[in-house]
Amino acid sequence: MLTIRKAIPFVLATLFLVFSVGQFMANAFSDEWRNPSDEMVTKWEDRVQRLRDALPSDVRRVGYLDDSILNDDPSSFDANEFQLMQYSLSPVALQVGLGWEWLIGNFNEEKDLETWLDAQLGTYELQGFGFGLYLIHDLEN
Repeated sequence: MLTIRKAIPFVLATLFLVFSVGQFMANAFSDEWRNPSDEMVTKWEDRVQRLRDALPSDVRRVGYLDDSILNDDPSSFDANEFQLMQYSLSPVALQVGLGWEWLIGNFNEEKDLETWLDAQLGTYELQGFGFGLYLIHDLEN
């Protein structure tokens, strides 16, 4: 009985090492580890590609609108999505807010979007790209 009690920590340590090495090998050789197309930035770029293609090539600055502007709540501004959008649209520069002929809308909640745009812009063209992404052309600016 004493031999079994002395051997238990070694058996447990050995099992722990075997399972750890097995888990490491499973992760190291999985598709996620080797497939950079599943990376978040790459997925974001793929999602934004159609919007980027629709933006006229001579545009160098666009406005950026998100839920924080739509809901008038600056604390809900998502800086990460703004930076990803800026990266994806480069060399076009993003400026938060209205006042530009072309606007990028990135909304999680699209309720009353057109009503809000009617009140803020007047005449505009709205083109949706799914996932809450919009290209807005302010025809009065």
